Amino acid sequence: MIELTNVKMRYRTGVNALNNVNLKIEAGEFVYIIGPTGCGKTTLIKLLDGELIPTSGTVKVATIDVGNLPKRRVPLYRRNIGVIFQDYRLLESKTVFENIAYALEVIDMKRDKIRSRVRHVLRMVDLTEKSNAFPNELSGGQQQRVAIARAIANKPKVLIADEPTGNLDPTMGNEIMRLLEKINREEGTTIVMVTHDRGIVERYRKRTIALEAGHIVADSDAGGYFSHD
Repeated sequence: MIELTNVKMRYRTGVNALNNVNLKIEAGEFVYIIGPTGCGKTTLIKLLDGELIPTSGTVKVATIDVGNLPKRRVPLYRRNIGVIFQDYRLLESKTVFENIAYALEVIDMKRDKIRSRVRHVLRMVDLTEKSNAFPNELSGGQQQRVAIARAIANKPKVLIADEPTGNLDPTMGNEIMRLLEKINREEGTTIVMVTHDRGIVERYRKRTIALEAGHIVADSDAGGYFSHD
């Protein structure tokens, strides 16, 4: 599903963000990406969603060579990718239903199919009763669930979660993790989650890839990375 081969990313500032990274993530996996600030996590995400082109090496997602995509084809490619952000990024003037529907309207899905899919993902994230609420009427955890629903509305092959529990208390963070596990299990979505939350990584054991100074320094199995400290 995701394959990076000898990937290097050097910015114009001279910073080497990634150095000869080789990584393979199979379809349906749930993987953590961890590491200190500046280790290359954000760069990796931007390579996967087509925002950056590697200096050298190849980045393939669902057999697509992302680095070789013409700019005009990047928006079409991104239909394969769902992204969840730490700060939700909801449209404040739209209701919960409208926020999710908007992600489908921009790809010209038919209205009846939009309604059906939005209702389905609302049930999945347990927010059916909040469909007519606006973001400022929701708790942080509820807003993040809306953001997740929006990200999976188009049934992406890959879901990138960038610190999805970063702004939440532990209870809400656990709810979000259980929801992500449900999506991974029931939708078969490949999930790549960037996190600094050691507690989450230890509690919900997954394959864990550790970056440091642009290098992969560890790639553990579901037994957990921190258990080897």
